[in-house]
Amino acid sequence: MRWFADDSDLKMIEDHNFPNVILFGGFAISYEEERALKADIEAAKGRFVHPRSPIKWNFKDLRGKYRQQNHEEAYRALLENMFEVRKAIFEAASKHYFCIIFSLVRGYSSDKQVLREAKSDLARYVFTNSLMRFALHAQECKANKPEIILDWPDGNDPKPYDIEYASAYNFGKTKDGVSYHSGPLSELGFSDSPAYCRMPHNTMLQFADMVLGATREFVCHSIDESKTGQGIELLGTIANKFRGYPNNVVGRGISVNGRADDIKRSITTKFQELYVDL
Repeated sequence: MRWFADDSDLKMIEDHNFPNVILFGGFAISYEEERALKADIEAAKGRFVHPRSPIKWNFKDLRGKYRQQNHEEAYRALLENMFEVRKAIFEAASKHYFCIIFSLVRGYSSDKQVLREAKSDLARYVFTNSLMRFALHAQECKANKPEIILDWPDGNDPKPYDIEYASAYNFGKTKDGVSYHSGPLSELGFSDSPAYCRMPHNTMLQFADMVLGATREFVCHSIDESKTGQGIELLGTIANKFRGYPNNVVGRGISVNGRADDIKRSITTKFQELYVDL
């Protein structure tokens, strides 16, 4: 089993252009199911561009990559059909079995410098909250050789993830001493380190980015209903993949740090309203 994961952020302080909420997560999938999902996602892309063309939730982030490779015509095709491409991929994915696991943590300072200095610690917290849940999922599934596949971190700084993973693997604890209910990752057959890949060349990480993008839009909508987007609708096609679905998603599939009770309540209510009580 592998867990493909990525990070994103949100700006929740009015008139403040620095993010104070960090999201981290993705989906866990068996090796056998991964091969089938990869084939179906690439077939869905192939209806619009070459099946191996890079995709992300925010297609505009890929403009430079396509330009570097002289594939601007393919990029225009993706951009012009952005909503249809996303829908085709989510519909293809909905036929497969995988488990979505995410975490959210909020920084409480309104001081940009304080938030900047805390970014590494926030990255550690949000990663380890998700990793704890993936470890439990792998244990419950009796997974063979669980692996963590991460996109190469922004700022070229993998330390927050490496430090926390080593502590979880060797001691079954976070760097701050919080115990993993699953026990040490080494006793569950985990690889001894996370693996880092380049998203533009990895179909599964591209899909993890898309799941993260849709989840991010759902979180924004939960906090402020005036904020809407295609992600809210598309997440509905795979909402039953969240760990803990239907009644225990928040806590099992979506972890929200303890001091963000207002966000936790909003997400719990909105998830039930949109994706369960139909």
